[in-house]
Amino acid sequence: PSEARRTYAGQRLSAGLPGLSVAGGAVRPSLRAGLVLTEVRISHAQKLVAVLDPVHIRPELLSLFQDRTAYAFSGSLSGGDLSGRVEIDSTGPAPRAQLDARISGIRIQEVEGLRGLYGSRLSGRLDGTLTHTAETGALNGKFTITEGQVELAAPVFAQSRFTFRTVDADLVWQNQSLLLRNGRLKGNELDADLSGSIALDQPQAAGALNLTGRVTPHHAFLTRAEGSLPPGLLRRRAAIPFRISGPLDAPGVSLN
Repeated sequence: PSEARRTYAGQRLSAGLPGLSVAGGAVRPSLRAGLVLTEVRISHAQKLVAVLDPVHIRPELLSLFQDRTAYAFSGSLSGGDLSGRVEIDSTGPAPRAQLDARISGIRIQEVEGLRGLYGSRLSGRLDGTLTHTAETGALNGKFTITEGQVELAAPVFAQSRFTFRTVDADLVWQNQSLLLRNGRLKGNELDADLSGSIALDQPQAAGALNLTGRVTPHHAFLTRAEGSLPPGLLRRRAAIPFRISGPLDAPGVSLN
């Protein structure tokens, strides 16, 4: 019964990814007890975020006879790997899920939801962890991007491309909002710290973006951007506070 198996697997994976929906393509039994799904599509608000192909799901056999059923999963995503464990508690009126997952070697330029994001192009290697518990209802992530690059649709301070050696961030997704904590960027043109929130349920709203931080431009970047920066900023020796606000498709940047 492939249709029933595909639906069941999608529901189990969706339970550990609040706010996201998971749908699989073809499904078949694996040699070990479990299933193999192809073209597993993760979406948010009917917009495709990522495609995993294939995905292996294997139950922990002893847990099938208990109230808390556990499944191990692994899959390929955008040139990298995703693996982890989902535990489903069926004792209450609705299933409650706990998720622990790890991602490694993801090429973010190949992630569907990040391609051409608001006219910009992103690239780099993404590694990190994901956790979700039913008690908080939040999806938590710790991520690192190495050898990252951003090509902007519109130049900022006469610079259309920024490269970063490392980007580290703690993210929390809850109630259709993305909270950014402890964002740290180490780049060739500048270093920055960043935190704040992004409302994903109202991307066109004036308050969808609310991010603040401090940026430390490198000397070479200041030299190139001298004609587009206020003279007062060029004389600063400390980090420069900034704010990003407005709708997602037309953010505004202000320097203090």
